[in-house]
Amino acid sequence: MKSKLANSTILSVGIAMAALYCQAQADAWSFNATPSLTQGSYSGSVQRDKLSDIGVMISGDYLDQGGVTAGYSKTRVSMKNAATIDQDNFLLSGRKHIYLDSGSGRLTLRLDGYRLNNNDVTGATNGVSVIAPQVGWLSNDRTLYADIGYANSSYPNQPTIRQYTPTMGFGFNSNADWIQMRGYLISGLNPASTGGKSNTSDLDMKWTHYFAPGSELVPASLSLGVAAGQKMYAVDMDAQSVANLADLSKGAATLGLTWNINKSTKLFVLAGQSRFSNVTLPNDYKLNVGYASLSIDW
Repeated sequence: MKSKLANSTILSVGIAMAALYCQAQADAWSFNATPSLTQGSYSGSVQRDKLSDIGVMISGDYLDQGGVTAGYSKTRVSMKNAATIDQDNFLLSGRKHIYLDSGSGRLTLRLDGYRLNNNDVTGATNGVSVIAPQVGWLSNDRTLYADIGYANSSYPNQPTIRQYTPTMGFGFNSNADWIQMRGYLISGLNPASTGGKSNTSDLDMKWTHYFAPGSELVPASLSLGVAAGQKMYAVDMDAQSVANLADLSKGAATLGLTWNINKSTKLFVLAGQSRFSNVTLPNDYKLNVGYASLSIDW
């Protein structure tokens, strides 16, 4: 009788300990879901009419050690004299944080994988695969940031496209203001399908101001961005997206606002205009876009 009682007690303690362990493991993870919507219209294009994209990203982070992100979006580009292009965009990303000795900051090792499938009748932008590693560094006081990114993009009937993205960011005004500069050095383009371009270069710059907490109607932050130069088939490491459907990008300007709805929910809206040059026709045009996303933590 005592043996059965002892075994029952041991079993109960074991179950309780397992439950506590599982609860501790669950508490170590934090999650985020970010649904997004993009609407755009082309101005002056002889081929393109409208653009739309709807998607979601799901992220999980384990303590301060790293995490994973999975994303999917559906893009539609309405053409004026051709069938609408429907594209499925898939993303899988992982990251690992390494805290350096002597309080010299934190390294983040990140690897993104992209797959893009569409019904482009030319077949030139369908079945695209991209592998993009990145090494980033953030100072302990969060006033300095730097990274170097690389993207290896595989397109049908083209050489491998390579992209290098050196980045520098710094905060000032007690970190109420942040400036980031990112270069895009893209090579391996096929001149026969890129309007004679074998490589492009571009510099993206963004200023962000963080407002002091106040009225709920006042945004938490405001950002202004500009892009100067040229780029094609670019991989955006911040937005985690691939520009495989666009022509030659020749500059852009954006305005973004963020609101803290509550402690776990943020609303981000952006308006922007990009300038493009058609690589097959003598046609310069603009893309005007509006973007909104809702970030939910739990």
